[in-house]
Amino acid sequence: MFPPRLMRFGRLLALAALAAAASGCTIFNNLLAEKRDVYEFDHSFGVADPAFRRSLDSLGTVMIAGNQAAILENGNEIFPAMLAAIENAKVSVNLETYLFTNDPAGIPFAKALEAAAARGVEVRVLVDGVGDHLGPLTDEMISAGVRLHTYRPVRLFTIYKIGKRTHRKILVVDGNVCFTGGVGIDARWLGDGNSPGHWRDTQVKAEGPVVSQMQAIFGEDWTYTTGEILAGDKFYPKLPPAGSMLAQAIKVARGDDTSLAKMLFYVAIQAAEKSIFIENAYFLPDKQVREALIRAVARGVDVEILVPGRHIDLPYVRYASRLHYGDMLAGGVRIFEYTPTMLHSKTMVVDSLFSTIGSINFDARSMQKNAEVSLAVYNAEFASKMEEMFASDLGRGREVTLTEYRHRGLFDRISELVFWIWEPYY
Repeated sequence: MFPPRLMRFGRLLALAALAAAASGCTIFNNLLAEKRDVYEFDHSFGVADPAFRRSLDSLGTVMIAGNQAAILENGNEIFPAMLAAIENAKVSVNLETYLFTNDPAGIPFAKALEAAAARGVEVRVLVDGVGDHLGPLTDEMISAGVRLHTYRPVRLFTIYKIGKRTHRKILVVDGNVCFTGGVGIDARWLGDGNSPGHWRDTQVKAEGPVVSQMQAIFGEDWTYTTGEILAGDKFYPKLPPAGSMLAQAIKVARGDDTSLAKMLFYVAIQAAEKSIFIENAYFLPDKQVREALIRAVARGVDVEILVPGRHIDLPYVRYASRLHYGDMLAGGVRIFEYTPTMLHSKTMVVDSLFSTIGSINFDARSMQKNAEVSLAVYNAEFASKMEEMFASDLGRGREVTLTEYRHRGLFDRISELVFWIWEPYY
């Protein structure tokens, strides 16, 4: 018999190999990647400077006024709010998700979508080919009138494209309310996010002109998949102001020559003058971002990062992430691991003013390969609520100290190095 730790290492290595194979990528393909992901931007102004706000307009969409946004935490808040929006729909429902499962979370959504279609609402659902676990719900929804399509179905003759996924989570109802965040339609997201069976996640509900931007991002993948162009008042009604918040939808698309998400995060980090608070499920920032975080600390910024702990669903990602903790910890970046359950949130708040919530992870796949989306809000009141949420989550985290990190065992060090090699494919 092999020693237990060696067997455990072998299992993790096998998982990493499967993840790399599932990405459909090779090191050769990675070298040929066309998207630029290294940028230059100096700290020449702060987040509170009007120049920062105006600069956000260069990141694919413009920062638009007149919005209202509300933070939703965990399945207990998120699912009822989304289901209520579907149940009150009058004209159209557009849903795009990576994961949709025939389980206690997915069945209520399927029923709500079917009921909407039955009363004459145009219902469009786009599910990723890897995350489609609808089973018999597929035929049931289609029979009820739901226009259900699979984004890049997994087929043997296109297996080499399996890594090209939509990881977006978008719900737009009647063109005037939208939701986005990290939540999949799956039982793992049920509950309060405070026990191992119930994942911790964050979603945002927005109303106002920014909804049209989110609708357009949904339309991008819908048109690619079906050929149907979404236009007209049923999708883009005239939207009066719903509040006083500035907001914009930020997307990642494989066809972009630049990584707009990387640019957004990098500019915000470089512009920070007081604080950077990040929650992220798969925290694998590249060298440029790691160095930017360290430079932020050097100019007096409080940088705190909350990531999953031992309950992470992909252990090899945690090992790959921890390889580079040393430089950040030595540079004054504080890193915490969430202890109660899997932390799946993807949020950031900078200088108590600029916030993001969405599906974008700090990893190569989110920044360069997947279709992704986040909502950015430039508003002090909203940022204050984001900071309160972060502080609450941090209270359930355990800080990783530099001393602890430097004294980790040989098994951990080898695992970190091995799994870091596959980092571009996670």
